[in-house]
Amino acid sequence: MDYIRETVECVVQEYGTRDPYRLAQAIGIEVDEFPFRRIKGLIIELFNQTIIILNSNLPDWYKRLVLAHELGHQQLSPQGVGYFFISEYTLMESKVEYEANRFAVELLAGGQEPEVDETLEQFAARVGVSVEMIRYKVIR
Repeated sequence: MDYIRETVECVVQEYGTRDPYRLAQAIGIEVDEFPFRRIKGLIIELFNQTIIILNSNLPDWYKRLVLAHELGHQQLSPQGVGYFFISEYTLMESKVEYEANRFAVELLAGGQEPEVDETLEQFAARVGVSVEMIRYKVIR
């Protein structure tokens, strides 16, 4: 098992949920929304309080994905790193962004795998992840 999948499974076991909203609440992370123009979501840590702010203009399924991504930053990034954001115009994917994307997909898709004869598009729709993001899912 790789370290990202292992981290997801430990978090799910500890808090008893794969739902990113319930997970954030259980961890003690405040989730808020703001009508950003280009930013999809961000996570900040101020005075020992972690806050995730989602773009209120996004559809609900996308907010859920962005929240899972930001939780990935919170779980996988070194302590003391307190500010990440997803923007429409990210040109290159850094290691921390790749890890957060993997975390989000593993959290939302869980141990589910594509069914026989199921396309990636169908699988992505079934687990509630965009087709672009399903590429982060490690299929066994």
